Amino acid sequence: MKIELLSTSDKLKPADLFIAGCFEDEKSFKALASLEPEFAKSAELAVKNKRFTGKKGESLSSFNPRYQKASEILLEGLGPKSKFTLCQFRETVAKLVQAARSRKVKCVRILFETFLGGKVDSSSGIEALSETAILASYTFDKYKSKSKKDNQNGHPEKVEALEILISKKAAEKNLGKVINFARTVAAGTITARNLINEPGNIINPARLVEEARKIAREKKLRLSVLGPSELKRLKMGGILGVNQGSVTPPALIILEYGASHARRGTVCLVGKGVTFDTGGISIKPAADMEKMKYDKAGACTVIAAMGVLADLKLPLHVVALAPTVENMPSKNPQRPGDIIRMFNGKSVEVINTDAEGRLILGDALAYSAKYKPKALIDLATLTGMCAYTFGEKAIGLMGNDKSLLDRVKRAGEETGERCWELPMWDDYKETIKGHHSDLLNTGGRYAGTITAAKFLEEFVPEKTPWAHLDIAGTAWCDSPRPDCPKGATGVGVRLLANLLRNWR
Repeated sequence: MKIELLSTSDKLKPADLFIAGCFEDEKSFKALASLEPEFAKSAELAVKNKRFTGKKGESLSSFNPRYQKASEILLEGLGPKSKFTLCQFRETVAKLVQAARSRKVKCVRILFETFLGGKVDSSSGIEALSETAILASYTFDKYKSKSKKDNQNGHPEKVEALEILISKKAAEKNLGKVINFARTVAAGTITARNLINEPGNIINPARLVEEARKIAREKKLRLSVLGPSELKRLKMGGILGVNQGSVTPPALIILEYGASHARRGTVCLVGKGVTFDTGGISIKPAADMEKMKYDKAGACTVIAAMGVLADLKLPLHVVALAPTVENMPSKNPQRPGDIIRMFNGKSVEVINTDAEGRLILGDALAYSAKYKPKALIDLATLTGMCAYTFGEKAIGLMGNDKSLLDRVKRAGEETGERCWELPMWDDYKETIKGHHSDLLNTGGRYAGTITAAKFLEEFVPEKTPWAHLDIAGTAWCDSPRPDCPKGATGVGVRLLANLLRNWR
């Protein structure tokens, strides 16, 4: 999608659809009247006759070839101005993009300043608008047979151009930079979505390594890959144990950006990369198992985020570690009751082979000590319990450093990838203490999200600030959303980009 910033004073050719916002408690059409006086009069009559009130989700549209900015104009209700949030604005933008797609329009023009109010200012608003418009246009249809009749059979077309009208010409330069940032982050989110949506017969550990290699080559990142022989030499029993039921070899993917900034400290990102998760011997129910290609979401997110960091040229040293495996039953799978030795020397009894993500993450987290990180952040579709708790609405957040957790929460609020912190009391550690080993890989039926995080904590390098993001509920949507079709959401890319952009 082409995004262009234009001034209301510019002489422009008509677009296909012109959009303005209207707050419920401030039904002023002054800005609209200066551009489309005829429609503004119609809107005032609609308000007078209570056909339009400006309530959230309400809309008023009109088609008239005599209009100057576009033959069709859409007025969107935004609710009370004082309560308007970035989250609401994103929802509104996504809905408007879908409305444009259903109308099969190619060029949309939006009167941006009519959407400013509450917590939406010009900078945050232009970023949310640009980013959401691109993401709402996303589809994953590479495996669908296509024909000329497709678009005649209800397949929504993509909006090709978004023109953003502002009144202050002087603001174009700064807002243009914000649009470029949003475009870069949205592209990274789409990269993550594409990788996650790929099925298990296409993306296995070896193929994920190749995808990381492509991104490293394109973005000029440093890549190293620890294969089976290195993993055995390093005694990474978590990664090796989970993958032993698969014919595809495991790997630990390591991407590095900004080595020249290492003197300022290093941030390590870790992402869970189970390219398909059957549950192993503790096999999952058949229902919804096809979704388990999304168990690689954490790894895909950190790989895509590294490409974003390179494009943004941030003055940081960041290392991403993505352990990647398949969790399969076979003639030689990991068994319940097996005891394995992790990279940091701790022994773990495998109570449930479907609690595999924490095993591969444990090895990667412990290995991050090599880089002496000032902060360590992991993302993983780790526990179904987190999805049961928060649904698709929030990321489960846990860790050992209040300052880091607060920064992650703030980034989540600003990007719409909201996090909710759960307690990490040592009481929960009792449930994962081993009988014949140091640790158990599961703490039982209750508090599963927290006990999984307590397990990971055992592998975090000493005195390292650490944040764990359980994205099990947010990495996939079972029903289409205005900003995302059914499937992978790419959650985490925007949060990480925001967090690291503001890193000090």
